[in-house]
Amino acid sequence: MEPINKANFSTPALRSRIKRVFYMSSEGSNLLHEVFPIVNPTVLDQLRTVDCIIYAMGSLFTSICPSLVLLGIGEIISSRSCPKVLLLNGTQDRETSGFSASCFVAAITDALNRTYGDPLNCLKSRPSQYINTLLVPKDGQIPIDVEQLAAQGILRVGTTWGAGDSSNQGWKKVAFFSEMQDM
Repeated sequence: MEPINKANFSTPALRSRIKRVFYMSSEGSNLLHEVFPIVNPTVLDQLRTVDCIIYAMGSLFTSICPSLVLLGIGEIISSRSCPKVLLLNGTQDRETSGFSASCFVAAITDALNRTYGDPLNCLKSRPSQYINTLLVPKDGQIPIDVEQLAAQGILRVGTTWGAGDSSNQGWKKVAFFSEMQDM
């Protein structure tokens, strides 16, 4: 199977950045009608016992952050002392146009802390309590701002397989898991 070449898509970047992801319902009690769906208890149990937490590549605000804003997720992840790895996307999409690596870390931190929500539900954990390792595709197009990542407490930045390389997918999987074990 050939990977999707995002360079051929002409979807324009969003006119303004997404600041916050949250759930709404007419049953919400605040001005924005915000609600907090119940997290599947199995997810919380798994987060308490796994050896490594991996934030996979994907659309930051429409795929990753909606799962992270749920009550209990940030609390458990921040309390764990296991590897917490962000697999950085190889390219930007319309949600993340202009983002550097530290912008991805900040957005994930804001989601897990529920930074812009009800003050009673907000956390104040540091980025390094949620992510302690960043893996970057070797030919990725997202700027890696190492100094800002270090200021966030992210000191392990590694390079992994190429984002655009479609050859030998099985080998890349083995190489990736080998890199993960080396951590």
